[in-house]
This record gives sequence, C-alpha cells and structure tokens, in this order.
Amino acid sequence: MKCVICEMECDLAEGEIGSCGMYVRTGGEIRERYPDRYLAAVDTAIECMPMVHYHPRGKFLQVCTVGCNFNCQGCVSEILTDHFCAIEGAFQELSPEQVVRKAREQDCLGVMFCFNEPTVSYFTFRQLAILAHKNGLLVGCSTNGYMTEPALYGLIPFLDFVNIGLKGASREAYAACGIDRLTPIWRNLTDLYRHGVYVEVSAIYRKHGEAELSKVAEFLASLSRDIPLQVMRFIPFGDASAAMEPSVREAEAVCRQLRRQLRYVYLFNSPGTEDLNSHCPDCGAKIMQRGFFGPMASNLFDYQPQGRCRCGFQLPIQGSIHTGPVTERGYFGGYRTINALKMIRAILGTIGVTDKARIDAVLIKVLKEDVIKQLYDRLNRVDSYFDTIDYFASLTGQEHRATAFRDYVSSRLARIEDKIRRLEKPSVYSCLGHPLIAVFEEKMEARLIETAGGQLTNRQLNQDSRPGVTLSQEQFCRMAPDTIIVADAAAWPRQDFIAYCTEHHLDVPAVRAQKIFHLHPFRSSTNPDWILGLMRLANIIHPSVFGFDLRKEADDFYGEFYGIPFSEDFNLAFSHQRLNNTSENHDSVTIHTRR
Repeated sequence: MKCVICEMECDLAEGEIGSCGMYVRTGGEIRERYPDRYLAAVDTAIECMPMVHYHPRGKFLQVCTVGCNFNCQGCVSEILTDHFCAIEGAFQELSPEQVVRKAREQDCLGVMFCFNEPTVSYFTFRQLAILAHKNGLLVGCSTNGYMTEPALYGLIPFLDFVNIGLKGASREAYAACGIDRLTPIWRNLTDLYRHGVYVEVSAIYRKHGEAELSKVAEFLASLSRDIPLQVMRFIPFGDASAAMEPSVREAEAVCRQLRRQLRYVYLFNSPGTEDLNSHCPDCGAKIMQRGFFGPMASNLFDYQPQGRCRCGFQLPIQGSIHTGPVTERGYFGGYRTINALKMIRAILGTIGVTDKARIDAVLIKVLKEDVIKQLYDRLNRVDSYFDTIDYFASLTGQEHRATAFRDYVSSRLARIEDKIRRLEKPSVYSCLGHPLIAVFEEKMEARLIETAGGQLTNRQLNQDSRPGVTLSQEQFCRMAPDTIIVADAAAWPRQDFIAYCTEHHLDVPAVRAQKIFHLHPFRSSTNPDWILGLMRLANIIHPSVFGFDLRKEADDFYGEFYGIPFSEDFNLAFSHQRLNNTSENHDSVTIHTRR
C-alpha cells in the first residue's frame, strides 16, 4: 500500500514504517505514528519562520514536530532526525483545541508550522489548520513543497501563507537530498500561488550556485515578479564542507543580479547585510530595517509607517505591521532549542558518550526537565561550563572523562591567567562577522577576550538588545579598538572586512594597523573546544608573551577527547560525524541520578 502524503510514495507492508519515520501502515491504513504530538509550541515573531512581507512583526504560535522526507547535507535541523528516539520521548501531546487555546491566550495572530517539514505530520497539521481557521486564526507553514497533489489540495482551503524552501532548480541539487524529481515542487508552488495562498520562497545559495538561483528567479517571475525571494547563504551544519559557504559579499552580488528578474530579493544568514532590508525601488530609501537573527531568521527593528516610503511608494505588504514581540535570546523554541541540543551532543562527545542510544537517553531527560532553558547562561561562563560538563558526566557515569577535560583546560587556563595579571590590556572589539555587528558582552566569545588579557570595548556600547542591529559609525569609532576579532572567517574574509571599513570611514587604530584577526579554524564559542580559541586569542592579544603551538594543541585536544587528529572540516561537525549508530535500545541505557 502506497503512502500518498508526499511524492516519495513509500510502498508499505502491514506494520512497516515509511522512509520519513513518521507514518506506518496499520489495519490497511496509512496512519501518523505520533498524532497531536509536538516538540515545541512557542509564541514568536513571524520573521523567525521566516517571512518578510506578511504581517511583519506579527506574533504567531510556532509549532513543530520532528522528521523530514528529505535528507539534505548541512541541514540546520539534522539533530531532530538524527536523535528521533530522544525527541519522541519529549513530545508534548496537544489536541488541536489545546493548541488553538494556547494561541488565543497568548494573543497570537495565528499558528505557523516550521523548523521541520509539516508533510511528515500531515494529519496533525491539517486538523489544527481546520480548527484554527474556524476560530479566526491565520495558518501558515514552511515546507519543502514535496506533497502529493491530493495532500496539498486537502490543505489549501485552510492555508493563509506559506514559505516554500527550495534546494535549487536542478535534478542534481535535489538528488543530493534523496529526491529524484522537482516537478511536483514547481507544480505545488504554482497551485498555492494561483489559489490565493500568500507565498514567499527561500532558496539555498551555495558557493558557485549562481545558476541555480537564476533558474529559481526565472520560474518565480513567470508567476509574479513581486514574490519575495529569500536567498539563504549556505552555512555548513552537520557533515557539510566549509568550502560550500560563500562570503557575504559574494551573496550580495548574487542578490543584485537576481533583482533584474524579481523586485524583492532578500539575503539571510549574513550579519550586517543591507540586503536584508526593504528598499524603495523608486528612490532607494530604506522602508524596513531587519537584523540578523541566527540561521534563516531576522528581526524587524525599524520601519516607515504602513511600509510606505516617504516618496509615496507602498511596499506590497500583506496585513498590518504589528508592534510584535522581540524574540528572546537564549535556548528555548525553534532554532535555539535545536542549538541547545547540538551543544549537549557536543559535550557528550567530549566525555566519551558517542553512541545514539546513550545520547538519546540524556536528551530525553534534559528535554523533560527543561534543562535547556538554563544552558544559555551556563555555557557562556567558564566556571559554570565546567559545572555543566560535570553535570552531564554524572548522568552518564563518565566522571573520569569530565575530570580529564577539567584538568586539560584548567592547565592552559591557569598559564594564561597567571601571565596576564602583569600585562597591560589592549582594547579589543569582538564582532559577529560584519564590522558593525557587535557580539553581546555576555557571550563566551566576548568573555574569553578578557580572559586572554584584552579590554573588551563591547562593554562601552549602549547596545540595542535586539540581535543583528548594526552599530552606528560614531559608536564604532568611539571604541577605538587596538585589535578586532572577527567571529566568522568565511562570511567576512579579512580583505572584505577591511574594504568595508575603508568604504564606510570606520577609522580606528585596528583598521589602520590592519590588526584584524579571525579565530578560524579555532573557535571561542560554547563548543567544548573553546580552549583552543582562548589560546588563539592569547597569541593575538599578547604576541610577545604567548606562543601556543595551536596545531599541536588542537591535535592533542582532539586526540584526547575525540580520538582523531584535528581537521578544519571536522572541527565544524565532529559530534555529528563521530556518532556510533549502535543498535542498542535507548530504554536500556542507565542514566545516573546525581547525588
């Protein structure tokens, strides 16, 4: 019997589960394995879906389950499918009535299904959409568009808005995701648009992928040149190679070309870019200003009333511009939950827990007990980082590995702290790729600059609390840093960074002396190998005092804690690549109670 929900059309025997893992044949029917069960149901701004022209700043109840019918390299949400057993144990069971009630109680405009593919939870989503519509709520989703025609037509009457995520415009691009044809996607995109569902399209831009995007724009223009196209600059997650990531300036050049085909082209995953803003096509003025907010998301922080330019041009917005919520920083809901789970998996890998069964058992526990809500603060401070390692070691009986980690890191940390006491502290600015996107001072990346003997200029800023908001030229120049640390090497190569500063008169000592440094291939974020980034910072800030052999240190660290030599590509995704696909049942794994 064939499953008729998506175009994979899995042929299932009785009791057999489909390739997406979310449907089973039972009693001669294809049924959802986990009806009315959600990983998250949290209120957030629609820009996190993402949407740009539909009810800007509107608050929606974001729901998601797990699973996908695609298998894409570099997927931001791969942990949701990699550790399905853990997520299964953490589902919230919510009836359609409960979800609708929650949306209304939180004053949401509607519900939106995103962060995983709604096709794999089709019946749950459809029942929710029907009831939400009856209660006057708007309904939308983010989807890869690979539904069968009957499945799509079963949803269309209850859909108000959709973001179709495209992997490209060729069979080769989709073959990399395990899909043999893309004609159903073009068909569904067309049907949604022609039936009056509001449509925006996101498309991946990998390095040298300009032709793919041009084909996407050509197809959209055949429907309407006003369909917003969101260009998603590729960021390597999972097992994707860093060589696939284009720079921001390369992506901006692609967007300029695409605007010859479409009126509204936006660039995501690119800190500080002007191409995330809405500009007037008549006079060039900014109508809406957005900030970078993590992968595939933005926040709208300034706009002209009603989206109308002072020259009179009206941006084609659907619905009102709302006061909207300011999305919280931290680890809860959407990508933040995903990132927290990845951090936990990385920590477990460091203490020798690498098989899925044991990892799943830990994830089940922390999801049920809301441990992830505390992680943002705990992983951004050195002292509580050690405590967090100890916590997960106690859960898994790996205390000896936590001790080894503490000893290794503490020995390097002590050498640095001992020497910097007697040193002057040069001023150091930390930015998230773009010169004018300052790293928040409470982040590990910023705090380690002070640990390495620098004076963090970010603390001088009266910084907007909303992520992705750029500094003014005056704010930047007032800091006058001696050294600048750039978080993302691929997004903003050194030459691009210096060129931007020169073009925009960002005249500070660090730029004049060209003391602009990337930490790559090391990092100082919340990944367990932050000690390598700290040693790199010490070498940069006090080169006459510190001379850590970072390649040797990296090989030693990775050899000790991951059993492999250090590699730049492996550095990006070690925890995903090292997983042992054991057949051990996760229910049999012992989780130790901490005394």
